[in-house]
Amino acid sequence: MLRSSPDPETALRRLRLRVLLKLMALGGVVALALAFSAQFVSLPGGSGPEPRSLDLAQIEAGEVKRLRWNGRHVLVVHRDAALLESLEAVEAEALRDPQARRGRQPEGLALPERSFTPDWLVVYGESADLGCELDLVHPEQADGWPGGFEDRCRGGRYDAAGRVFRDQPGARNLEIPQYRLHGDGERLILGGS
Repeated sequence: MLRSSPDPETALRRLRLRVLLKLMALGGVVALALAFSAQFVSLPGGSGPEPRSLDLAQIEAGEVKRLRWNGRHVLVVHRDAALLESLEAVEAEALRDPQARRGRQPEGLALPERSFTPDWLVVYGESADLGCELDLVHPEQADGWPGGFEDRCRGGRYDAAGRVFRDQPGARNLEIPQYRLHGDGERLILGGS
């Protein structure tokens, strides 16, 4: 049986459709390549998120301030005597990483506090494994553990310095953002140099 060739108008329409589909596929590949390579290239003036300042006088001892910065939850904790004592009560064997080698944090933080000054802790307020929001559990309210942070999804626990306990689902300590204290510890500056 003989097949008849399509009329010139149908053939032209098919050719245009094939060219259009190939151009769309090429555009998708280029967009994907640009998005992937943008993660490895820093543009001038794009040195990171805008710094954010926080007046620390508004946070009472034993309280936590929640804020959003760099698209993430940040917790600023004014540790009172009970929270600091809870750090001393935690035995190294109870923690997965007592020396905080696996957590992201700025250089120069003191251990076991994981902070530049014992009274203040600054951490991303999300669990290190699933990104679940965290709550501060004061030692006076902790039942059967020293207190610290607990995630809202699975109840994973971290001590008052953000170090993960050994028997918890998370494998890493809480991440600490780049920050500095300014004006004799009166202001917290997130980000910047």
